[in-house]
Amino acid sequence: MSARTGIDRLKHETQEFERLSLNQRIQHWLLIFSFVLLVVTGLPLRYWETAPAEKAIQWMGGIEMRGDLHRFGALMLIGLFIYHLFYVLFAERGAREFRGLLFGKKDITDLVQMLKYYFGLAKEKPRFGRFSYLEKFEFFGVGWGSVIMIATGLALWYKELAMALLPKWALDLALVMHSWEALLAFLSIIILHMYNVHFNPSSFPMSKVWLTGRMTAHQMKEEHQLEYEQILSSRS
Repeated sequence: MSARTGIDRLKHETQEFERLSLNQRIQHWLLIFSFVLLVVTGLPLRYWETAPAEKAIQWMGGIEMRGDLHRFGALMLIGLFIYHLFYVLFAERGAREFRGLLFGKKDITDLVQMLKYYFGLAKEKPRFGRFSYLEKFEFFGVGWGSVIMIATGLALWYKELAMALLPKWALDLALVMHSWEALLAFLSIIILHMYNVHFNPSSFPMSKVWLTGRMTAHQMKEEHQLEYEQILSSRS
């Protein structure tokens, strides 16, 4: 391979493609902030009897300030959820990408192919388009989790109104669901999302897409090969 060919190949590999718009990145940043705030202020209440939780509550300024911060994070999440709902319903890009996030037959075949690859029964990984089945799973997981957390959180926030409309067991169930869904969401982000986005070999030590909104040609070929080929064919 000549030096010129090598330079051309390097330029091509580092060519960037837009993955997230500024609008989408801002939504993501707000989600990160509200999620972290809710976790930091919520988990100490779940484990209030432990010394670390007690110190965390003291660090936040006491139990009342912890509650105020938690409700502020909740309002951010509610506002973001409503905005995103309008975004996927009425914004052209939002609606288009939401349609791309719907599950289809290819997601099942991709999952089977990936399992075969992991167990040495296939030589190649599946080729993904705009969104892989894992990305779709995470998107709807966040959506469904937000619905549960918002609904149960509001019931716990306005207990008197909830008790006037619902039986006592419903409020008890809301408390259990809110607590366990919060823990599930925390573990899902720490274990599943952080590895898939930041710690996998193609992105380690961190994907910069959430900051820049862009992916290199190399990353596109590794993670979204079908979309990459579609972009190239549309340009030719």
